[in-house]
Amino acid sequence: MLNFNPKNILVPVDLSEFAEKHIMCAKSIAKVYEAKLFIYHVIENLEAAIGYVPSLSTDQIDQIDLNIRKEAENYFTHIKNKFFNDFNDVTMYIEKGVVFRKIIEFASKNKIDLIVIGTHGKSKLENIVFGSTTEKILRLSKQPILILKE
Repeated sequence: MLNFNPKNILVPVDLSEFAEKHIMCAKSIAKVYEAKLFIYHVIENLEAAIGYVPSLSTDQIDQIDLNIRKEAENYFTHIKNKFFNDFNDVTMYIEKGVVFRKIIEFASKNKIDLIVIGTHGKSKLENIVFGSTTEKILRLSKQPILILKE
């Protein structure tokens, strides 16, 4: 019999309205198991995501990254104020890189016992060509994954 008792739960977020549902689900699980909650956003590496970007300078790419980081910080402040007045064992992280790789690395490094993630995101064509982030994490992660449909 499987002994499921997560103590570290990871919720990768994309700053969408759907991510709030994932956070609330993970928070409920964390409360039941008295687990620590990690909310994690990865700023996609533009060069890796779309290849060489000839029309953008390094400074412009850095400014885009800075703007996305500020948006993520504002989102985290909003989430903390809205959902975590009654739950203190939550930590929020922002990093830059290839999203699925960073999530898998973070999960391994932080001894994550459960990943709570959604299925929405890219268009059908992008999924066919590139595969979804959730699908890649499902295939490559060693941690149990709870996938929430939108």
